[in-house]
Amino acid sequence: MTIINSDELLRGGLDRAVELMAIAANTALMFGKKKLKIVAIGPEEFEDLSGFCEGIAGLSPLADRDGRSFADLAKEDARALVIGAKRKSVYNFDCGACGYATCEELNKADTVEGIVANGPCCHFAVYDMHMAAMAAAAMAWRLGLHCRVFQTLGTAATACEFISDVDFCIGVAVSYQQTDPFFDRHKYWTPEEWQERFAADFPSFTRRFIGAVE
Repeated sequence: MTIINSDELLRGGLDRAVELMAIAANTALMFGKKKLKIVAIGPEEFEDLSGFCEGIAGLSPLADRDGRSFADLAKEDARALVIGAKRKSVYNFDCGACGYATCEELNKADTVEGIVANGPCCHFAVYDMHMAAMAAAAMAWRLGLHCRVFQTLGTAATACEFISDVDFCIGVAVSYQQTDPFFDRHKYWTPEEWQERFAADFPSFTRRFIGAVE
């Protein structure tokens, strides 16, 4: 038997784990027709995500924080699944949740481009994407990986064109490091900096807005 060192074992195991996460995302309960797009990214892409977030740091304190987090994840050999979908309905449920009386009206509406996502969106398409992300995260947990679902990662991955032909997406990042890198992201700012940034950018919200307190 060829002896395989720990670094090779960990990297190989992580790559196989990401494949299993993609399978879990693909087989998750969804509202009908297959419509999700799934890609995997690694350290090089995390560096590009960090650069994008740095570029919009003045617009978003979350991008400012997560950009520095992504730079660290690149150094720690992290991986992520990026899961996305198109905004239009393929269901014909005519539920009205999107603000239009029928799916046909939604699908004929002009696309409104945004930093986070394009809209208006079929709510069931958004549900499908999030159920797939949760299935991928559950698989990561079963495999013993550190894991976090990132909205910012999905936004940045779309802007960097790591995933195409989608209107909204989300990222599921994983790490095999001994210390969990995902739930210590407040280390990038002092408590005083948190207060200052969020008071300026979100004056009507508390620091609990979008998971600001972890």
